[in-house]
Amino acid sequence: MSLTSVVLAALLIAAMLAVGTTVDLAGLARVLRRPAPVAVAVAANALVMPGLAVLLLAVFDVSGPGVVGVVLAAAAPGGGSGALLAHHARADAALAVSLQAVLAVAGLVILPAWLTVAEVRWEIGLAALPTVDAVLLVAGSLVGQLVPLGVGMWLRARRPQLAVRVHAVARRIADVLLAGIVLWSLLANAHRLGEVPLVVYAVIAAVVAVGLATYASPGLGAASGRGAVAMTTTVRNLSLALFVAAFAPDPGRVILTVLAYGLVMYAAAVAAIGPMRRAAARPAARPV
Repeated sequence: MSLTSVVLAALLIAAMLAVGTTVDLAGLARVLRRPAPVAVAVAANALVMPGLAVLLLAVFDVSGPGVVGVVLAAAAPGGGSGALLAHHARADAALAVSLQAVLAVAGLVILPAWLTVAEVRWEIGLAALPTVDAVLLVAGSLVGQLVPLGVGMWLRARRPQLAVRVHAVARRIADVLLAGIVLWSLLANAHRLGEVPLVVYAVIAAVVAVGLATYASPGLGAASGRGAVAMTTTVRNLSLALFVAAFAPDPGRVILTVLAYGLVMYAAAVAAIGPMRRAAARPAARPV
């Protein structure tokens, strides 16, 4: 196991432990009674974001590694840091973790489907998707989410004072690891980011913007629910995208495109935290 994999696993565990100390069973049960956020998130992730990516790539006549990298990122939902960023935005924690789990599993269908579309349109020559290994990767990710989430929820219910202390430590660790991963990706690839065409950056920015724009979707209720949908939709499963990128022709440039997507994605998501926090802090309007 590489150092990067270890750091990503630690980030996932720390993030879900921190979020778990803010969630209870009543909150999760409430999610089951609200189908609209799940429907919006699944539609955005399964159809709108990857569909927009494919459309723009075709309109701007992009080809080669740029196509593969953008499609991989746009069609790989369920990123492990989505719930953490939603937590920073004062979003509905129970809704965020539920959406993150649903989208991670859905990605096993969404990603191959859009890769098939890209193969038909561009003949990208992508090797057969390693289905078993991809399933194992997502399954391991889900275990890494659900176990610390359950521990955090147990602490909240049984040892609330300890839960507060654990939350503070786990959140700080997760923040440091996430910032470290983004900074390392930027520094390690700064000399190569210019190799990604500007038109590819434009497509990435448009897809990321659509993910954040789910915040304004109808039927999501209060700002906390909107923030949960927007953050978990915007943050992609870059681990899955990078794993599949290794099987593509010219994997180095495909991976570089996925990393460029990640940098744009995290920059936009972090910039959106402040406005979302302020919106969540405002009292809900009372009906007249």
